Amino acid sequence: MINIKNLNLFYKNTQILKSIDFATNGVGCVCIMGKSGSGKSMFAKSFIKLFDSDFKLSADKFEVFNQNILHLKGANLREFRQKTSALIFQNPVGSLHPLLNIGDSFNLYLKKTIKNPKKVAFEYLQKLGFDDLNLLWHKFPYELSGGEASRVNIAIALCLKPKMLICDEITASLDTINQKAVIDIINLIKQDRQIIFITHQKSVANSVGDSFYEMKNGELKPC
Repeated sequence: MINIKNLNLFYKNTQILKSIDFATNGVGCVCIMGKSGSGKSMFAKSFIKLFDSDFKLSADKFEVFNQNILHLKGANLREFRQKTSALIFQNPVGSLHPLLNIGDSFNLYLKKTIKNPKKVAFEYLQKLGFDDLNLLWHKFPYELSGGEASRVNIAIALCLKPKMLICDEITASLDTINQKAVIDIINLIKQDRQIIFITHQKSVANSVGDSFYEMKNGELKPC
């Protein structure tokens, strides 16, 4: 569950997010729509406090699954990012380490929390439509299509079993076929977790969303 009241974000002296109220029940897909530069990605980052010291985040209330985001720091924040909330970025290939093959990428993220990362990874990769898993395991990011890289990033996130998955424009650079594959995945996994789906594509939002908001000039309104 998410409960946000009067969320504000400043970058130095510039206000980026303005008096945002937002709440969800903990499952399903909430779509955040808006033009580039409207504040969508900054809102996504606020859920895991992915800011440097030039940013100031404040709110009257900012709770995600009974945890006060504003109070999280250090080891507690790292644990929250691993177990409760995962963020998938717009550039799926760029989100993977260029010098690590896919298997090593899974091991990097999972080895501290999962005893057999490869077994768990294969289970999710198979669910996400991959066939030759051993071949994929040894590929490097540059060898993947955008759709394949998106599904790999989703699989890495799902292996950690987060309660919430934040998807920031993950279909923006994909062709129609790969968009459809990602849409199908979101519709499958939203049944038992919270999805925050950031997009400027109304057709994609309509295909995955259960509720809809628009971000404009840092202000978030239901639509």
